[in-house]
Amino acid sequence: MFVHMLGVPFYVCTDETQEIHEIFTSPMLRNRSVKLLRLLACLLYHHGEMIDRSRLLTMLYGEDHEETACNNLRAVIFRLRRILEKLGLPEGNYILSRKGTYGWNEELCPLKIDAELFTVQAERALAMEDEMTEEKIKALKEAVSRYEGSFLPLFENETWVIQEELRYREQLGECMEALYLLLENENRQREILPLCTGLLSMMPDEKWYLLQIRAFLSMKEPAMANCIYEEAVKVMVDSLGRRPSPEFTRIFQSVNKSPEKSLETIGEIRKMLADREVPGRAYYCSFPSFIDAYRISGRLMQRNRSLSFLILCTVTTSDGHIIENKGKLEKLSGQLKEAIMESARSSDMMTRYSMSQYLLLLNGITREECPLVTGRIDQKFRQAAASPNYMISYYISSVKDVPPLSAITEYRKDGEAGEQAGRGV
Repeated sequence: MFVHMLGVPFYVCTDETQEIHEIFTSPMLRNRSVKLLRLLACLLYHHGEMIDRSRLLTMLYGEDHEETACNNLRAVIFRLRRILEKLGLPEGNYILSRKGTYGWNEELCPLKIDAELFTVQAERALAMEDEMTEEKIKALKEAVSRYEGSFLPLFENETWVIQEELRYREQLGECMEALYLLLENENRQREILPLCTGLLSMMPDEKWYLLQIRAFLSMKEPAMANCIYEEAVKVMVDSLGRRPSPEFTRIFQSVNKSPEKSLETIGEIRKMLADREVPGRAYYCSFPSFIDAYRISGRLMQRNRSLSFLILCTVTTSDGHIIENKGKLEKLSGQLKEAIMESARSSDMMTRYSMSQYLLLLNGITREECPLVTGRIDQKFRQAAASPNYMISYYISSVKDVPPLSAITEYRKDGEAGEQAGRGV
């Protein structure tokens, strides 16, 4: 019997080429029998071993399971046996029970699990001699192709699932790194790009972006490397809510220092530099680009005495607490972004700093005018959010007075000495 655990969906069938049995697409099974599926996944994955009852109880009912959970476990196992009968398997006892332990009957029904097949292929490919270049490249590509997604994403919060997923991710990373080095030695770096794209479509990860950037830099295509970098930063900050790692920042410096492959005309360069943002709104950019703009503003202030102010905008609950609901936070963050872009001028710049925070750089403005901007932001956010349960807090400072941008790591409350803060909504 074949078991699919990498990616969506989790299912079993009599062999790898057959269609998913209708029982695994049943809404009743998906929505009402999560414990049944968790139990089945655990028994199948640990086939060939007997699992202690207490471990199964903890997995299904948590650390604080009650005595009644034992009876519930027996009921779930009874239902699972009935489900297995509907798969069209020969009659037999597929779930063994021995002295307080349970396990899958491997002798009656041997299993092929896609996650284990991936590990076998990965270990075989990594163990091959580097001199067997073509054979090893082929084997590594086959191993990567077997990875069709995260391990049991339906149960991604289970401790044992998290541990196994980390192990598979590490093996996948080793395969991709070994494959890239072989391809680079053969001047075939471009072959790594579609593999990275496929992995990114399943699970955004900094590692796959880094491999793409390394490939483009190695091929003397810094413009493409820069595009990948900008995309990576946007995905990581906007979608994942985290800032790039120091290694990623070093890659950015490499991108900017890499020589062009060929000379460009001034017309081609101007076309590449053309502003593609909507006119009349604040200019939205990635965090690394914002750092450069911030530093330039500081230098201009020293030269022509124009003023620039940095505003940290943070969306919180009405009593100033962090918003725990990720879905709600993402929606409010999008509304805050639009409110800022519509309220600031086209000469102002903004970027997303975290899931709940945006940085706004106001150029050619006085401190007394800053509350006018935050007031417009409040008004537009209030119209979009349409709820009194959320508010925006502001931390405002002159660029010449503010500490290094990298030091701003958290929302500052009202009344901090020497600074101006405002609250809204």
